[in-house]
Amino acid sequence: MRVSVQFHGVHRAITRVNEIRLALASNARVSDLFKHIQCTYPDLQLSQDDIMVSINDQLSTMNHPLNSEDKISFLPHIGGG
Repeated sequence: MRVSVQFHGVHRAITRVNEIRLALASNARVSDLFKHIQCTYPDLQLSQDDIMVSINDQLSTMNHPLNSEDKISFLPHIGGG
């Protein structure tokens, strides 16, 4: 199956891309994709505690199964004061 991963904020600045398309196993979960992104873009230094996951514009979890043509975003937490 193929999915799209969109990068936002600091993640976009580090990867220098807006979006990538990837082929994954048919039984892949968000956690599998997360590991792939960590290996492909080690400069992101992603931590599951520091991001939120969105699938097709809906918040999700790392354990959620992926479907072909899903749009996934790993959203950096935004803070301020």
